[in-house]
Amino acid sequence: MFYRPGGTDKAPNRQYDEVYVDFIGGITDWLPVSKGNWIAVNIARAHCIFGTPASSKVIRSVQAPEVQVLLEQKSLGGVQDDEAWPIDQWQNLVVAVGRIAHNDGWIRLRVLNINNRDGTGVAMRLQVSRNEV
Repeated sequence: MFYRPGGTDKAPNRQYDEVYVDFIGGITDWLPVSKGNWIAVNIARAHCIFGTPASSKVIRSVQAPEVQVLLEQKSLGGVQDDEAWPIDQWQNLVVAVGRIAHNDGWIRLRVLNINNRDGTGVAMRLQVSRNEV
């Protein structure tokens, strides 16, 4: 299952995206980033109580998700998604970290592997601060 609050297929704006996924290959939208921007990343085990796109709830847990998530970046120009650079990676951790962008381009989070046998997935949030740090 893929769910973005509000049920939209794209990030609500170009600085922020949050999704719930329970499958390999689940992704956030690409967000533009410039050198010096602050990138905030949150990853947590979660389950989704689906009603309607407007009324669904994603319940996050303090228990670490059994998931491997990649922060990746593609540069300006005609770079394809599969040519993106790996920036950072987390496995089986609750994540609340920040990174400074060292290049211009676009960033996203992607699930590389997940164990969802218990019916849970992962909530991923990505935010870009346009103020230079």
